[in-house]
Amino acid sequence: MQNMAEGIGLAILALLAIWGAWQVPGASPGDTWAGIVPFAASLALLVLSGVMIATAARANATGPIDHSQSESGTLDILVLFAVALIYQQSFRWFGYVLSTAIVAPVVMYIFGARSWVGLAASVVVCPLVFHILFFVLLGVFPPYGEVFDLLDWLRE
Repeated sequence: MQNMAEGIGLAILALLAIWGAWQVPGASPGDTWAGIVPFAASLALLVLSGVMIATAARANATGPIDHSQSESGTLDILVLFAVALIYQQSFRWFGYVLSTAIVAPVVMYIFGARSWVGLAASVVVCPLVFHILFFVLLGVFPPYGEVFDLLDWLRE
C-alpha cells in the first residue's frame, strides 16, 4: 500500500511539473524551446510513477511484499525535486554558471559520488559541459542573474 501511495504522490508531482514546464515561454523561430528539458524530465517522472503504481498493484494482487529487502527511493526523489526547485530559482538570482557550480556536486553526492576530487571537479566540469551543450550547440541563451552573475565577472 505504501508503494502505491508513493507512486500516486509522484504522479501528482509529475503532473504539476509538466504543467510548470508548459509555462515556459515558447522559443522564437530558429531557437530551441527552453522548456524541453524540464518537460522531458517531467514526462520521465510520470512514466516512472506509472511503473511504480503498476508494480505496487501487481504486488497487491499476488500477496504481501517483504519490505526488509526493498528500499524506497521516494525520499531521494523528493530531495532531488527540492534541489531542482532551488536550482531553478537560483538561476534568477545568480545566473547559470554559479548556480550550476554549486548544485552539481550536491546532486552528484545525492547520487552516491563520494570522491572529493570528483565533487570538486564537477564544480568546473558540469557548468562547462552544460554550457557547451545548451548555449553553444543548441543556441539557448544562458539565464543571467539579477543579484550576481559570474558570467559578467568572467567576461571582464
